[in-house]
This record gives sequence, C-alpha cells and structure tokens, in this order.
Amino acid sequence: MNRDGPRHWEAEMQADSTGRNIRAMVVDDAAFMRKALVEILSDSGEIDVVGVAKHGKEALDAIKTLKPDVITLDVDMPVMDGLTTMKHIMIRHPLPVVMVSGLADQGRITFEALSLGAVDFFPKPSGTISDDIHDSAAELVRTLKAAAGINPEVIKRAARLKGHAIKKQAAQKVAPEGLLIVVALQGAVSSFIRLASALFPIRATACLCIQDMSSSVLRAYARELDLITGCSAAFEPEQMLWAGCCTLASRHNLPDIQKDTRGITSLKQTDYFLDMNALFQSASRAFGENLNVCILGGQVDGNITGLQAVRMNGGMVAALNPEKCASGDFARRAIAEKLATPFDTEHSLWAGIKAFSRRMIIKKGTAK
Repeated sequence: MNRDGPRHWEAEMQADSTGRNIRAMVVDDAAFMRKALVEILSDSGEIDVVGVAKHGKEALDAIKTLKPDVITLDVDMPVMDGLTTMKHIMIRHPLPVVMVSGLADQGRITFEALSLGAVDFFPKPSGTISDDIHDSAAELVRTLKAAAGINPEVIKRAARLKGHAIKKQAAQKVAPEGLLIVVALQGAVSSFIRLASALFPIRATACLCIQDMSSSVLRAYARELDLITGCSAAFEPEQMLWAGCCTLASRHNLPDIQKDTRGITSLKQTDYFLDMNALFQSASRAFGENLNVCILGGQVDGNITGLQAVRMNGGMVAALNPEKCASGDFARRAIAEKLATPFDTEHSLWAGIKAFSRRMIIKKGTAK
C-alpha cells in the first residue's frame, strides 16, 4: 500500500498473500481521514486495506471488484452519504460495516445506521476531521477485527417502526418483579431493536441491555431507542431499575446490580472492571429465579461461569440459534455447555420473553 496517501479504489487492489489477513475498505470524503485510517489499519499487520473511496457511489462500485471483508464508512459525504450507502450495501452486497464518523453524538444518525445493519459505530475523537484519530488506533483495529468475524448472511436491517412512537410513560417508579438481561454485542444491535419494537412496553420486568459500543455512542443511541420503548436510558452510576424501563450499558463499563431490603434495585459503578460473569452473578443474587438472560449474539473471552450462577439460582438463559446470529460465539458456547435453551428464530425467542414477562406480572399480582 502506498504510504504517501490512499489511492482511488480503482488504482489499487492489494493481494492478500498470507490468505489470513482481513481485507478492509475505507470510505471517507476527507483525504486526511482516508490516509490516517489506511495507516492505522495497515500498521496493525493483520488488516490489508484493499482500497478507498471518497463517497458511497464509489464504494458501491468498488465492492463488486474488491470484495472486502469489512468496510469503514463515514456518514457525511457528497454524492452519496453513508446512510444511503448502508441501505444499498445491505440490499446488494451484505457486508460487516463499521460507521466511523464525527456525528456519533447525533442520536438519530447513530440509531438509523445501527438499524440499517451497521455492526458498530466508531466515533471520530474530535469531529469530522480528527487529527487525533491515531490515539484511538488500538480500539479501531479491535473493532474492525471483531466486525470482520460477523456472518454477513444474517445481517438484517431492523424494520422501520410503524405508526407513532410509543407515548412517553409517566414517571411511575415501580420496583420490578423480574429482570431481563439482553446480551446484544457487536452485530446484534439491529436484532435488539427488533426485540424492543416487538416487546415494549413491558410490565413488572426491568430490562438491562449489554452492547459493545462506547458510552458516548450508547447515550446518543439510547435517546432514539426511547422513542420505541417509552422508557430507555444509558447506564449512569446509582441508577435505579424500574419496571417497564430499559437501561443500556456498555460491556466495557458494566454495573454491579444490588437490591436493598425494600426491593429497590440499583446499578452501582465500581472502582474496578466488571466482566460479564460478575454482572450475571450480581443479577442472580438480586433476582434469583426471576432473572432471564437472553443472548442475541456476540463474542466472549474466557469462561462463562456467570451463566452457571444464573441457572443454579433458578434463572433462565435463552439463546438465539447461533446460525441466526451475526456473531454466534456466545450463543454457541452457552448452548454447548447446556447453560442456555436454544430458540431457532427471533420470533420464538420474543415469545419466550413475553411468557417470562407475563409470569412476572402474575407473581407481582399474587404478592400484593
């Protein structure tokens, strides 16, 4: 790759001599950003940048020839913007796409991109032209490597919400009888949006959704999700869990779940890093048999002993068929270790969650 600057995609198609490196394509209208992204990805030694494009139309023409494994896509571009390009990619050439944009704090754009099937939204640190993008090099490479492992055949856009958005719920702070934890890591965001559209509003159950994105992107995305659920927010320290509400948390900043003697559940910020196992264990202690963990997709490292704690305390674990997940690693392992009940389709999984919610409503009514 020419290190003097990125070339037009037609001018270069780098062969992958090792047969193992990830083939990436960079799409950005700013020459500085194209050059910086090419340098970051190429310097990783694990990613070959096979071409660049200045806007969406160039990118669509290039994909047919270059056949990349993953694409970085800017949003604000001339000729064809990133969101329009996403729509065409999902129809013509389904591929893992990571949005790399300075507009990550604009909730509508973030939500729309993820709804269309983008597997992640990586924020440019300081806006459209980020001369400090190299400071985020390691995280960008990690994001691209994870995205390249997504199964493009099951990437689907979330259907546009029909009719009017759900009316904002009144501030009724009712302690939940049960807790639903949804694991929707990279590649599973559009699946979660479909779940939210089908499930909310829910009663007697609180929802905590774990996603693989930065806290800043999560906050912008939560504002738009609120239009579907009627009660959504990004995780903040000391936040309470309320029935019918959904809290979004990044897997890089997981809360500790604690319930007091009054039955009020709060999300605590710890001084140390919590992994998924610690999250499941704290949730299991707080909710016991009234806990339902739903795995929509994603990759996990290490053991999954937290799910054992959920099952030992009477809780439920449901997993979407790994072949139907954009990234089926977590679901596959949970099913193989007999810790999760497999559901073959999203619709059957939604039905199982609704049954759990109805049971919580009945239990809450019986307890009165």
